[in-house]
Amino acid sequence: MNNYITIRELSKLMHVSVHQIRYFEEKKILFPAYVDTNHYRMYGMDEIYQLSHILLLRKLNVPVQQIKECLLSYSADDYYGLLTDSLQDVQSQIDSLIHMKQFIQSILQEQQEWISQSQQDQRIPIYVMKEIPVRHFTTWITIQPNESLHARALYQHRTEQHALFETDFHYLYSSDQVAVCVPSSNAISDSFVEKGLYLTRSFTVTSEENIAQEIHHLNEHAFQAAYVLVDPIILIEKSYLSMLGTDQLHYEIQARIEVTHAEVKERNQS
Repeated sequence: MNNYITIRELSKLMHVSVHQIRYFEEKKILFPAYVDTNHYRMYGMDEIYQLSHILLLRKLNVPVQQIKECLLSYSADDYYGLLTDSLQDVQSQIDSLIHMKQFIQSILQEQQEWISQSQQDQRIPIYVMKEIPVRHFTTWITIQPNESLHARALYQHRTEQHALFETDFHYLYSSDQVAVCVPSSNAISDSFVEKGLYLTRSFTVTSEENIAQEIHHLNEHAFQAAYVLVDPIILIEKSYLSMLGTDQLHYEIQARIEVTHAEVKERNQS
């Protein structure tokens, strides 16, 4: 009984295609034990172990061109370094997937909150009071209050951020300008808004005129409720809600109220 197996049998044993085994042979990292009189490539235990070794290295993303060097000259220390590097790569992929999971969850949560709010009558502005912590921003572009953000401005002020709409845009409206910002850590920020009680409302728009109307409605509501608003008024463009939804853009408007908790509680009870 022949103790060797054919290339097709090796393929079935190792769950790898015949084509891939031939490719390894072309790259001179695997050879048959011998070729029989019928020109069949025959493989024994040594070749099975060598193929296992090659497949392990491929699983570790070692390029085929480097595998020959590994087989010929790698020491135990070299393999330790290879495994350590591979572990770091895997951890990086895990971290990336966790980030993606959190990102998707945040979008789903925003969508659910928006669906809940959109069931209300949008013709009657409904404002919600929120306690919001201090936030730090990096200013991207500064425009005039009556000026529109356009493609040329985005290009001229382009940044290293690859996914342009990965983060919600924050428009900080003051009396003389609008700062288009992105959230950032305290270490790299150039502006911030203080923590406090904020008057907020979520809404959709189809034109810039709608945004001006929302700012007007906010100021009117604050005046009627005797709230003193503190600059800047913050307009948050919900980037992914806008892209994944209809042709409308999703926003949240926020303005800090200069009142005490006791005053707010008293007003809410009245």
